[in-house]
Amino acid sequence: MEIDESITVVPYHEQWTALFEQEKTILSREFGEAAIEIQHFGSTSVPGMLAKPIIDILVGVRTLEIGHSILEALAKRGYEGFGESGVKGRLYFRLRPEQEQAFNLAVVIWNGEQWINNLLIRDFLRADPDAARQYSERKQSTINKGMTTLLAYSDDKAEYVSRLLERAKQRFQT
Repeated sequence: MEIDESITVVPYHEQWTALFEQEKTILSREFGEAAIEIQHFGSTSVPGMLAKPIIDILVGVRTLEIGHSILEALAKRGYEGFGESGVKGRLYFRLRPEQEQAFNLAVVIWNGEQWINNLLIRDFLRADPDAARQYSERKQSTINKGMTTLLAYSDDKAEYVSRLLERAKQRFQT
C-alpha cells in the first residue's frame, strides 16, 4: 500500500456529480452522526475542468479520532487509510476498485482550515470559468512534462494551488 500512483487527467464527466451523491449516501450511513457534512470538492466538482478521474469527497467531522466501527466499515468497502499523508489536519483514504469509480476521501475538522480552504478553491473555480480553464491548462501542462505520478503531479502544481487559494480568499472573504 503505497500512496504514490500513476495518474492522468481527463475531460469533465457529467456523471461525476451523480457518482458523488451515490457514494455520499453510503458514507453518510457509515459515518453516521460523526459526519457533520459531506461535500464534493476537487476538480471533479467543477463543471468543465480537466480532472483526475477520481472523485474527491470531503467529510467534515468534530474530531479526527475516527471510531473503530467507521474505520472497519471503510476498510470493508475497500478504502485504504493513509493517515495524514503530509497534510496536517486531514485523514486520507482512497478507494481504487478495478472496474468501478475511484474515490479519494479527506476527513477533516468541519469548518476548520482544511474544510474552509478546500471549499473556497472549489467555489472560486465554479464561479470563475476563466480560472478553471487556466487551472485545467496547468494540469495538462504538468502531465505533458511527464509528471504522471500522484506525488510528482501534486508537487509540480502545489504553488499554483496556493495562489488559487489566495485568489479565492480575496474574492470570498472580506
